[in-house]
Amino acid sequence: MKQIFTLISMWVMAIAVSAADGYVFVDKDGNAVANGSTVVSTAADVDMFGTVMIHSGLFVKNADAPANYSVAVEAKITRMDNGALQLCFPTNCYQYIAVGTYGGDSKTTLDQGQSKDLQTEWLPTAYGECIVEYTAKSYQGVFSKGSCTVTVHYVYADPAGIAAPSATDRRVQQSYDLQGRSVRGDSRGLRLVRMSDGSVKKVNNTK
Repeated sequence: MKQIFTLISMWVMAIAVSAADGYVFVDKDGNAVANGSTVVSTAADVDMFGTVMIHSGLFVKNADAPANYSVAVEAKITRMDNGALQLCFPTNCYQYIAVGTYGGDSKTTLDQGQSKDLQTEWLPTAYGECIVEYTAKSYQGVFSKGSCTVTVHYVYADPAGIAAPSATDRRVQQSYDLQGRSVRGDSRGLRLVRMSDGSVKKVNNTK
């Protein structure tokens, strides 16, 4: 009887683990993004070199996966009007320029409750759209332990993602040193500053 009870207990535990959320997608505020849902991303950033980037806005979170579980992310591009998709999860960055399924090989582990930026963005070269299905796959060793999929519909309609600011609304948005690294706006020395109207100027702060 004890042996039967033990087998039943193990079976119940197995069901609990398989039904667990494991690794899931969340937004920047930590809110869970439902499995199978679609989110639209339109906010575009422009770096000092003029590259347009539209971020996914997604993070991968260990909701309740055991410590010996790992996660990999696969990206299935179903539409790309132009440009490239850049995926840097978990560490190395790769760019993809055509419809297809990519990634899913590199795994990482996170502590329960820990989140990690998906570190992926569409780099458009013209107005258009890009649709990508991201799947976070949980593993125990080499064994698959479930997955979670979210579709991101990238739309590039306005390079700034906002209406053009007025002449009186000209603010500093980003500051860089001469090596292109982001720095604080009050950093000493010569730096490049991108303004809210899209212009770039040199500033030498000696204070």
